Amino acid sequence: MNIGHMDRRIALQSTTLTTNDYGQRVASWATYATVWASIKYKGGSEKVTDDQVGSTQTVDFTIRYSTDVSGVKASHRLVYNSQNYEILYVQEIGRKEGLILVCELRSA
Repeated sequence: MNIGHMDRRIALQSTTLTTNDYGQRVASWATYATVWASIKYKGGSEKVTDDQVGSTQTVDFTIRYSTDVSGVKASHRLVYNSQNYEILYVQEIGRKEGLILVCELRSA
């Protein structure tokens, strides 16, 4: 793993429950780690549903392993360039050397 290629700043977020002005519990996203990553675009697709064009793009983000990111899972999300990526799965590189976050960017 070449850390010189990790030149993109990403934020990892998880959901937290907060209380709104009416006292109701609502889910919101909170950043728990901001790290450097390398990015690899894997491909995408486009489809039309109900006269709406929607596209998806699959992207791999590679990050270094640390205790801050050791708990990342598919229920979290990744933010890069102000866009929210859904984490599909997490793949470990070596023995806690790094993580590959396989993500998907969807547009409506």
